[in-house]
Amino acid sequence: MSKSTASLLATACAAVLLFALTTSGRAPAQGEGKLGAAMEELGAAVKTLQAAVKAPEELEKALPEIWKAQRAALDAKSELPKQVSEMADEKARLKAQLAYRTQMQDLMRALLDVEAAMIAGDAKKADKALRQADNLKSAGHGQFRPRDGR
Repeated sequence: MSKSTASLLATACAAVLLFALTTSGRAPAQGEGKLGAAMEELGAAVKTLQAAVKAPEELEKALPEIWKAQRAALDAKSELPKQVSEMADEKARLKAQLAYRTQMQDLMRALLDVEAAMIAGDAKKADKALRQADNLKSAGHGQFRPRDGR
C-alpha cells in the first residue's frame, strides 16, 4: 500500500471515533458496546472543551476533560467499528484495521496537542487542534459510518 493511500485510509478512519464530536443525544455511531461508550464519552468531553477554548480563563479547569477524551480515544482504539470487523474479505478487513489504527494514532496526537496548548494557556492552538480532530471525523464518516447513521 502506498503511503498516500494509507494516509487517505487513515484519515477516513477517524470518523468512527470522532462522530461523537458533533452528536448530542444520539445513539453512538457504532451501536452498543465499548466503542459506542467510548465515542459517547469522547463527544461529551469534546463538547466541554469546545466551550473552554472560547473562554481562555477556563482552560485549566477543563484539563480533566481532555484527559477523559484521551482515555476514551484509547478505549476506542482497542476496538474496531462494526463495519470493519464484519468485512468478509480478509485482505480488505486487515487493510481497514490498519487504516483505523493509524487514524486513531492521528486522533491521539490531536488530543495531545489540545492538552499541550491548554497547559500552555494557548486557547487558539487548543481550538485549532480540536478543529483538526473534527476534520478527521468528517473525512472518515463516509467510509466507516453505516448508511443509516448508527
